[in-house]
Amino acid sequence: GINAEYGGDSGELMATAKDFGVSHPPGYPLFTTMAALMINLFPFGNTAWKLNLMSSLIGAGTNVLVYLNVKRLTKSDGGAVLASGWCGFSRIFWMWNIQGEVFSLSNFFAALIMYVAWRFSNAETKSGKLAEAKIGALVCGLALTNQHTSVLFIAPTALWVLYTLIAWDVAQVENLLRVGLHGLAGLIPYIQLPISSFFFKARVSWGDHRLFSDFKKHLLREDFGTFRLVSSSEQSTLWDNVMVYFNDTSNEMTVAVWVLFAVGVVMAVVMGTRQQRETTLVYLAMISTYFAVFGSLANIKNPSGIFHGVLERFWLQPSVCLSTIAGIAVGLILTKIKERLNCPAARFIFLALAAAAIAYQVQHNWDDCNENDNYYFWHYSRHILPKLPRRSILLTSGDFSTNTFRYHTIGEEYRTDVMVMDMQFMQAYWFYICLMPVNWPDVSFPGLYKPGRASEYPFYNLKTFLDHNYHRFPVYMCVSVPDAEDSIEGVYEAWPFGMCKKFVRLSDNPDPLKHLDNDMPWIDLDEYPLPDPDRYEPQTWEYTMMMSMLETYTKPSIFIWGKANHLRDNPSLRKQYYQKAYDMLVSNRKYLFERMESGKLNPNVKYYVSPMEKQIGHLALILYSMSSDGREKAALKEALVFHWSNYVAWQRDTIAPRDNMWDTIQALLAKPDLDHIRVT
Repeated sequence: GINAEYGGDSGELMATAKDFGVSHPPGYPLFTTMAALMINLFPFGNTAWKLNLMSSLIGAGTNVLVYLNVKRLTKSDGGAVLASGWCGFSRIFWMWNIQGEVFSLSNFFAALIMYVAWRFSNAETKSGKLAEAKIGALVCGLALTNQHTSVLFIAPTALWVLYTLIAWDVAQVENLLRVGLHGLAGLIPYIQLPISSFFFKARVSWGDHRLFSDFKKHLLREDFGTFRLVSSSEQSTLWDNVMVYFNDTSNEMTVAVWVLFAVGVVMAVVMGTRQQRETTLVYLAMISTYFAVFGSLANIKNPSGIFHGVLERFWLQPSVCLSTIAGIAVGLILTKIKERLNCPAARFIFLALAAAAIAYQVQHNWDDCNENDNYYFWHYSRHILPKLPRRSILLTSGDFSTNTFRYHTIGEEYRTDVMVMDMQFMQAYWFYICLMPVNWPDVSFPGLYKPGRASEYPFYNLKTFLDHNYHRFPVYMCVSVPDAEDSIEGVYEAWPFGMCKKFVRLSDNPDPLKHLDNDMPWIDLDEYPLPDPDRYEPQTWEYTMMMSMLETYTKPSIFIWGKANHLRDNPSLRKQYYQKAYDMLVSNRKYLFERMESGKLNPNVKYYVSPMEKQIGHLALILYSMSSDGREKAALKEALVFHWSNYVAWQRDTIAPRDNMWDTIQALLAKPDLDHIRVT
C-alpha cells in the first residue's frame, strides 16, 4: 500500500532515514539525507507514505528527463513519449518507482547523466563546453553517492568529455582541476556516514565510520565485493547475465525495443546529425560498459526465485539507456515520415499513437503494479509484534524479517519495547560500540557473536547468549537457527510461534501440547490476507511471504510430529502427539480449502499446500499402524487414500521435483494393503 513498507531493503532504508543512520553498503547517503528531510519536513502521512511518494516523484522526474532527451535529439514528440513510457510504465520500472527504495533515484541519475551528456554535445563554445563539463562532473559525483553502478555510465562519458575538451583546446590543467573539484563537490553527501557514527544516535546503522578503514570498507562494499550482489564465491558468466537481461527486457518491453535499439544506433550513425551521432554513440558506450563490467561481476548464478528479483533491479539503469536509444529510433523514423508527408497534423497523429501505446502498456501492467492492497509486510509485523510479551528479544537475520520489524519499531515507533536484533550485526564489533549502548543497555552480550559450539572468550554462541538473557527477557527468533549453530542442542529448543519461533529451556520441562493450544498465534486470512500466487512471481518478496504464511499451517504439526518420533518409551503419549499433529493438519487444511471454495482464496493455492496432503496421508498411515479399532482404521485408510490421491494429482500438474516418498505413495494407492506396511 502507499502508506506501508515493501519487502527487501525498503524497511531498512526507511528506518535508517528516520534516525539519520547509515544504510547497508555502500551507505546511500544522498538517499538517506533526502529521505530524512522528507520525513521531518513534509507534513502529511506516515514514514512509508512520505518515502513512497518521494520515490514516485523521482521516478516521474526520470520520465521527464528521458522525454526531454529524445525530444531535443529528434524533435519528435511521439518518440519522446514512447521512450518515457517504456521507462515509466513497464512492470519493473513501475514497481520500483512506487517503493521507498534507492533504485528510483539511481534511474533518475542515469537519465540525468545522459541528459547532461546531450547538453555538453550541444554546447557550441569553449566556455559552454567547460560549463557543461563542470555541471556534468557535479551530477556524476552526486550519482555515485547513491548507486556505485553509476560509474559504469560515468567512465565512458568522462573519457569522451576529456577527449572533446582536448579537441576544443580547453583541457588546461586549471580547467581540468575545476571540473574535478565539481566532481568532488558531488561526493559531499558521504560526510553523512562519519557524522552519523560520531553522534551515535541512530537505532539502526551499519558500521563505525569514525575510522577511515571502516568508511572505506563500507564505501567499496568489501564484505560483498564491489559490484557483486551476494557474499558468495559463485560466479556467473557475462553471457549468462546478458541473456537474463535480454529475456527480462523482452518480456517487459517486447523484443521490439531491442530492434528499435539497433535501428536507433544505425540511423543516428549513418543518417543523423553530428550531435545525434555523437550522443547516441556515447549512450551506446554507457550501456556496453555496464554490460561488460557488471555483467561479468554480478555473481548470482542461474538466478531464480528471490535472487532473480535481486538481479533484475540492477538492470534498471541500462534499461533507461535502452529505452532512450529505442525512442531515438522512433523519433528519427517519425521525423522522416513527417517530412515525406508534409502534413501539419502528422505531429498530433504520431503523438496520439504514442499515447495510445502507453495507455495500452498502463492497462496491461495495471493489475501487476497496482499495489493499493499490498500491506503484506505491514500485516506480518502487526501479526507478530502485538503478541510478543513486553521487553522481548526478537532475533532476526536477513532482509525478509529484519527490515519490516525495523520499520515498525523505528519508522512507526510501534512496540519500541521489543528489542529487534540482527544476528548478522551481532557478528560485527561495531554492533557493540554503536548500537548496543543506544538500544539495549540492559541486555548481556558476552563478547562477539559467533555461531557454533565453541564459545571461548571473546566469542559467544547462541547458547551462551540465552544463558545470559533467558531468565531476564522472553527470547524469540524470526529466522531459522543458523546451520552452524548447534550449541543449543539438548539445552534449548526453538518452538513454533506463528511465523516465528519461541525459545524454551528444556530443563523447565515445557509442555508442547500446552504451547500449541495456548501460546500459538493463529493467522486469520480475513485479517492478514495471503498474497495472490497468480500475481506475485517467485522473484518477488510477496511470493516469499506467501510461502512463509502457508508454512505456518503445517509447521506446528511437524513440530509435534517430531516430538512424537522421539517418545520411544511412552506409547500412549506418542500416539497422543501423532493424533495432535494429524488433527491440526486436517483442521488447517479444512480452513484453507473452505476459503478456496468460497472464493476468498485463489484455488491455485492448493498446488502450494499439496505437501500438506502428503503429510496428512503419512500421519494417517502412522496412526493406522498404531490403532486396533476397526472403524478407526477404516476411517484412517479412507483419509490416506483421499489425501494421497490429491497429492499425486496436484503434483502431476506441476514441475515440482519428486521426493523419496513418491514411489511409495504411488504403490500404496495402486494397492492400498496397509496391514503389511512397516511404518518408520
